[in-house]
Amino acid sequence: MDIEEQERLFAELFSAASLLKTFNEKFIGSNAKGIDRLNGLQFSLRSAQELSVTSSKCLNGNFRFSPYLEKLKSKGRGKSPRVISIPTVRDRVVLKQLNYFLCKVFPDFVPKSVASTYIRSLACDLSSTNSDLTFICSCDIEGFYDNILKDRLLKILSSRIKSDKALDLVIHSLSTPTTTSTTAKRKRKEFFNFEKGVPQGLSISNILASIYMSDVDISMKGMDVKYYRYVDDVLMYGEKESVLKAFSSIRRKLKLRGLSIHPPSSPKTHLGYLNEAFGFLGYVFEGDEISVRDSTIESFLQSIATRFSDFSHNKNRRLKRNPNLTIGDIKEIFVEELNDKLTGAISDNKRYGWVAYYSHINKLSILYKIDFVVRDMFTRLSDFDFQAPNEIKKISRAFYEMKFNPQGGYVRNYDLIETFKQKADFLTSRGRIGPDERLTRKQIEERFESYKLKILSSMQADEGEVYPK
Repeated sequence: MDIEEQERLFAELFSAASLLKTFNEKFIGSNAKGIDRLNGLQFSLRSAQELSVTSSKCLNGNFRFSPYLEKLKSKGRGKSPRVISIPTVRDRVVLKQLNYFLCKVFPDFVPKSVASTYIRSLACDLSSTNSDLTFICSCDIEGFYDNILKDRLLKILSSRIKSDKALDLVIHSLSTPTTTSTTAKRKRKEFFNFEKGVPQGLSISNILASIYMSDVDISMKGMDVKYYRYVDDVLMYGEKESVLKAFSSIRRKLKLRGLSIHPPSSPKTHLGYLNEAFGFLGYVFEGDEISVRDSTIESFLQSIATRFSDFSHNKNRRLKRNPNLTIGDIKEIFVEELNDKLTGAISDNKRYGWVAYYSHINKLSILYKIDFVVRDMFTRLSDFDFQAPNEIKKISRAFYEMKFNPQGGYVRNYDLIETFKQKADFLTSRGRIGPDERLTRKQIEERFESYKLKILSSMQADEGEVYPK
């Protein structure tokens, strides 16, 4: 793509009309709040004017991102939390357009697979591989996003990006600090690393990381091993000598790029034959058995237990806040939302949730264990007479339904909630519309999209309990 084509593309993507269209399609129902504390619906009250100004600034090269809001995500006991950068709604629109631009300029580096696709391919390949002769290397890149060298990344980007405005926008996105609201007001940037790091959580984060690692991936795929990399997780297998050679090679290549792999002595690096257990993308492979790490199961069960605790401690407050609801309504909503968490859901023909992500396991006793623990949690709730109601769904059945009969009705399909009446009825059943509320069609649509995004975001969090780290 030459400079004239890039300039035309940039002008098209960052026109006021394109920005507003992207906002209405992608972010109007978003509950995420940046440093300005505005969600999608709140921003919509001034979106046309705000995005018109934003367009002018992007096109004349004067746009600057607001500081990203820091969100810490726990990686488990004894581990430093992962820092997620939350842009304002305005900046999320700009970053989404910038992502479109990068995908057009670097089409060969766009991540083409999701994690589950790698697992499907891997499981199929390993099933026909000799476990006594095949040597495995499973490892991960330490602090992947945090250690990407900005100068090197920008040098790679500038080799194709000929539009100065587009390149400047990328530079400013990487130069914007991630902070809490307090430090943002004081403009404390002394802790910001100007030399390395790509913020996690931006729509451009994945493609920037893919571009940075592209020459490494090309080189490794040319070696005499099977090579998989998904963000910071790496898996290689083949003959022992070839795998050990590849392991040494990737360590050297990453070192030149400011990155490193955990050493062989680390529990995060596995070197051994296929008949020994190893992990990849949250799965555990051991011979013919495909399972999930115990810590992953415990994290999922803990997230379910948190819902039970929230129901017990907050049901009376919800009744006071929503006098139109009865305790029966609160119980019914609790069960329905718990069912969504257990079964996952379908939206835009995509599958969401824990059971969807781990649909390639064959150690099914895990699922029956989860079903048992969930039912046991009800024995502590007097509101349910200390027993699980008949309406509670089973994750063991959802596993089969999600794989073989996703349209059968056991797993909620949001694509089937299409009409205005269906959306209004659904929101009413979930206590999201009061009996005395009179909402316009637009308000119903916005409220439905907002609630759906909240549910799906929770399911995506379940998928990401282990990955990315």
